[in-house]
Amino acid sequence: MGKLKSAWEIAQEKADRLGKLSLAEMQRQREQECRQIGRAIAQRYLDSPELLPLAIELNKYQEKKDLVRQATLTHLTQAIDLRFLTSFGMTSKLERIIQGIATVEPKSESIIERIRGLAQEYEQLADKTRRAIEIKCRETLHQLRISGTAVGNINIEATPQWQQSWQLLTEPLESRLDSLKQELINSISSV
Repeated sequence: MGKLKSAWEIAQEKADRLGKLSLAEMQRQREQECRQIGRAIAQRYLDSPELLPLAIELNKYQEKKDLVRQATLTHLTQAIDLRFLTSFGMTSKLERIIQGIATVEPKSESIIERIRGLAQEYEQLADKTRRAIEIKCRETLHQLRISGTAVGNINIEATPQWQQSWQLLTEPLESRLDSLKQELINSISSV
């Protein structure tokens, strides 16, 4: 009767039969690992209540720093969204994303400034649209003879007019934001 083998030995034999990874496969595996690390760093940065020092986090991966850095910046760039804006200005999340990108990649400042400009343009257009809809809603309520404390604050975002106007407002700005994000990702990749 043959020799009994442990589960480890059986697994080792199967692994040996599969063969070794090629250089290309090892490189792909390394890049995938770096993308996961970069994504995790970016997500921790975004989710953390206090400001996480990205440079220190990236320095922990010295041997893979460039790939991890690129993955982190790509994830942060993809997280930029016009929905992070309110009528009260840039929310801390959008500003945090922009600040993180600028910290890790100072050369991206010109593109970041264009994104900030687009965000300000969005805020101005959204505020103008919001005020116009609010005036229409108040006029409608006035015609219905509803006034005083019964009116209070009108939730503009809940109205169908706002939803329709918001869609029309964001479509052209989203396409411009997407092209700026792509330009930012390309500038990160070429560094």
